[in-house]
Amino acid sequence: MISASEIHELRFEKAAFGYKQEDIDEFLNKLEEEAAIAQRELDDSNNKIQVLADKVREYMRDEDALKDALLGAQKEGHRIISEANAKAEEIIAQAKEKADAMMDEVTVQHDALIEKNEAEIEEEHKKLAAAKKQVADFKKALFDMYKEHLNMLSAMPEEDDTTFGMTEENATEPAQPKPAAAAAPAASDPFDAEPFSAKAIQGAYDSRFGDLQDKD
Repeated sequence: MISASEIHELRFEKAAFGYKQEDIDEFLNKLEEEAAIAQRELDDSNNKIQVLADKVREYMRDEDALKDALLGAQKEGHRIISEANAKAEEIIAQAKEKADAMMDEVTVQHDALIEKNEAEIEEEHKKLAAAKKQVADFKKALFDMYKEHLNMLSAMPEEDDTTFGMTEENATEPAQPKPAAAAAPAASDPFDAEPFSAKAIQGAYDSRFGDLQDKD
């Protein structure tokens, strides 16, 4: 590319019937000015390109630094996440182990409590059975005693109700007229009336305890 200085120093030899010198000089001056402008623009562009190149190199250096920083951050992030996951798994494992231990303890306590309750219930059943047996034995002994007494009374000779319980001397004495007694309320219990016979005792016993004997 021709420079402005080369155009400025360019000289043409004169010839007959050639171009006019003034027109050539005017054209060369314009061409020189345009070449100078183009040169300045070129130099300015080169300067800008150099600045941009420096920026690019700087950005590239920064990019490498950013890449290194990003890579380091990624590695640190992976490390933190890995440690957090490991810690979380450890905490979960410990919590599960503790929960299992507590569940085992509760199960053992529950089983022991059930066993204790069952033993207490069994003991109460035994006590109840023993109490029922004692009651049954007592009732049987009481009935047997009454039966024995009734049998003894039944074995006694029958006497007239008016002479039952009287001595021989009283029996030989003439009967004295009895004073009129006030009317007494009817007694439903033969045991409340005196004197009484063995048959009356037997009837009173059957009326009182006959239903109990049937149940046993």
